Amino acid sequence: MNVETNRWLEDLNDRQREAVLAGDGPVLVVAGPGTGKTKTLTVRLAYLLAERRIAPEALLAVTFTTRAAREMRERLERLIGSQADRVVLGTFHGFCFQLLKTEGHRLDLPPDFGVADRRDQITIMQRALRRVGEPDTRTATQRKLHEVTAFRRRQANVEPPVDDTGMTEIAEAYQRQLRKCELLDFDELLFLGVRLLEGYADVRESLQQQYEHVLVDEFQDVDPVQRQLLRFLAGDRNRLWAVGDGDQAIYAFRGAESEHLLRFEQHFPNGRVITLEQSYRFTPQIAAVASQVIRRNASRRPVTLNTANASGVPVHVVSFPDEQAEAAWIVRQIEERVGGTSHYQQYRGKVTDTVSQREQSFRDVAVLCRLHALTKPLQEALRNSGIPHRVVGEARFFDKAIVKDVLAYLRVILNPHDDSSFAHVLNRPPRGIGGQTQAALEAEAERYGLSLYAALGRSAVLSPSQTRGAKSLVQLMDDVRKNKDEQSLSQFIAYVADVTGLRQWRIDQDPRHENDLLLLRSIAAKYDGVNTGKALEQFLEEASLAVEVDDYDASIDAVSLMTIHAAKGLEFPEVMLCGVEEGSLPRENGDLEEERRLFYVGLTRAKERVWLLHCRSRFLFGERRDRDPSRFLQEFDESLKETTIMPDRPRRSKPEPEQLSLLG
Repeated sequence: MNVETNRWLEDLNDRQREAVLAGDGPVLVVAGPGTGKTKTLTVRLAYLLAERRIAPEALLAVTFTTRAAREMRERLERLIGSQADRVVLGTFHGFCFQLLKTEGHRLDLPPDFGVADRRDQITIMQRALRRVGEPDTRTATQRKLHEVTAFRRRQANVEPPVDDTGMTEIAEAYQRQLRKCELLDFDELLFLGVRLLEGYADVRESLQQQYEHVLVDEFQDVDPVQRQLLRFLAGDRNRLWAVGDGDQAIYAFRGAESEHLLRFEQHFPNGRVITLEQSYRFTPQIAAVASQVIRRNASRRPVTLNTANASGVPVHVVSFPDEQAEAAWIVRQIEERVGGTSHYQQYRGKVTDTVSQREQSFRDVAVLCRLHALTKPLQEALRNSGIPHRVVGEARFFDKAIVKDVLAYLRVILNPHDDSSFAHVLNRPPRGIGGQTQAALEAEAERYGLSLYAALGRSAVLSPSQTRGAKSLVQLMDDVRKNKDEQSLSQFIAYVADVTGLRQWRIDQDPRHENDLLLLRSIAAKYDGVNTGKALEQFLEEASLAVEVDDYDASIDAVSLMTIHAAKGLEFPEVMLCGVEEGSLPRENGDLEEERRLFYVGLTRAKERVWLLHCRSRFLFGERRDRDPSRFLQEFDESLKETTIMPDRPRRSKPEPEQLSLLG
């Protein structure tokens, strides 16, 4: 081996090194939290390139989030330089998007198809439901979207059959509306990618020849459709190298099935399993608590976390009378540990912690919970205290008002027949076309089999002034489209926001929209070296394929509030886990082993301190209920925890009613 490769390997422990040097596969690396799975996967890629002389284009590595893929590519680039750019590394959805762009004509897909975001899906499903005479309220629409996904899974033979009476008509109406807009939705990328590989042997065999090694991150989160995709890509050679942790399998509600990780040797009789147990993330106390809790699950591969880190403090369990007391206590803790929130301190972002003699920042603290709804009282308390904070995963950055507006304009510029996007921009800024008129226009376009863009020129439902406004929009879009190659993408975005009047209209509503627009331009700036037309396609692809947790930015100095699901893959010096109560964690009637895995994931986000918080009474979803502490709090040794019980609030005594005088 060359000197550089030896240096990489010397930086690994024995188990990590064994995983990197493993043969062609199949190989499963079971990696507990903080055991360096991303590092091991990245060095495996570098080893295949440097020592096995595998061409970069012959390596395929897939994961679940753009953020994780970006981190892997950055690490790989630090190891091997510019070769990292040629490795095929991205998300499952991103891979299928590119595959369908190349070969989608075999499935009669439009060559310039886009990807429907959540807003598009809801709008398009509402139209489909109206066509078939079904209720189209937002709640009904969201339920039908979920049912259509399950229906597709059954059609693909990856879920047990059920009575699908009525679903075929709705699914077909929804798909017709998608295709009319020249769109695919997020789930279709995977379904159609698998259908393509299953139905066209030449495409499948070509990819199997191209990719000599297939590497998979977060293998426990793979669903049946993704597993089929991997089977087609790896082929009979089974050159599959996967890393995952069944104890962190918390996405069953999305269709993930971690059973394939448990049955790896059955699926691959010649497979090899390597376990990483040495954690570099947390203190021995956190490692012990996590191990004691998770070992109660029967359906798991035995993994015991070890760490050589310095000893820390016990896990702190705190009981509160209610959610208001919980929120007030969290604010006090942050103020005490970070040092308060004066303007100077907020500007500096950090102060000296006199307890541990280390600098702390607001970004060091994460408050995790089962549901975003549990953080509402805390959000108010943090706002009132002036503590900088951000809610991660509740809504994507790409779903912010001005960002959605600009993206819709960009999609119309790229594809004028994208009805969902055209309907979005038609009256933004206002052009006198109200909801009823727009609905009539959509019905007219449907009747004549036209896109909204094409229907405007012959519409009988618009008044003369509305017609002038609509036609001026069409003319504006045509002019902008002709000028798109004269500027970089970030400049073009600013130009579109200005020339459409969108920027000024939104800023008049709320000056904070200016900051969102600047951030959007900064995200787009990485494409400025590419031809604007091509850059626009790539940028819109990124926006469509981004998931909520891709918005997390570790450089922002603010306390993070997020669900445990959104926090998976992240780490923080201090974690406060809220709502550790029966009915919340574990959820009522939930699968107990998955609920325990969720608690385990929350625990293991922390590097130094964990606070487990529960309320004896909580107001949630419109009612106040008494709550019992979670059973999980009793599943680890008393010696590993400190318990504090905050007293009940003193009840106000009712004043004696004044006696009314009969004499006036």
